[in-house]
Amino acid sequence: MIKRLFSTTARVPRHYTSTFKASNLGQNLAKYDIYALSDKPENNVEMISNDSIVFSNLKVICAPKGALLLDNQIFEIDVSKTKIENDIVVEFNPEVIELLSLIYPKPELVVLGLGKKTRMLGPKSRQSFNELGIRVETGDTKSSALSYDLLATERSPGFVASIMLPPNM
Repeated sequence: MIKRLFSTTARVPRHYTSTFKASNLGQNLAKYDIYALSDKPENNVEMISNDSIVFSNLKVICAPKGALLLDNQIFEIDVSKTKIENDIVVEFNPEVIELLSLIYPKPELVVLGLGKKTRMLGPKSRQSFNELGIRVETGDTKSSALSYDLLATERSPGFVASIMLPPNM
């Protein structure tokens, strides 16, 4: 007889069905939410629409402006000089990265939201971040907003920053 390692059907013992009812499910999951009582960053991203980013304090940044999230603050940045080559590679305006060089202490990690889809960071921009000693995580703007919210809640918002291009860029 051959034993299967994986099975597509699961048998649930009867005593489990009476313990976990649908109305009980949320309460059981809430017990394991370790960030439920921790302070959320003040620049928490609430929603991303087609052309704007809405924050939990109801500040809205609309295209063609981008957002710099740094130490519980929200800054509008000009991303009009940001170049997107072949719709794949993003080279930031050197002034945006130069702004990070003026900050003390520098964030350990910058989460980059590179627009409507996942793109690569260009070699000049990557080199600039490396020279500043800042690690970079890239993704589309929506997923980067989720990553930033989680990381800023998990760590101190001073250790994590984010630069988000408009979602329709």
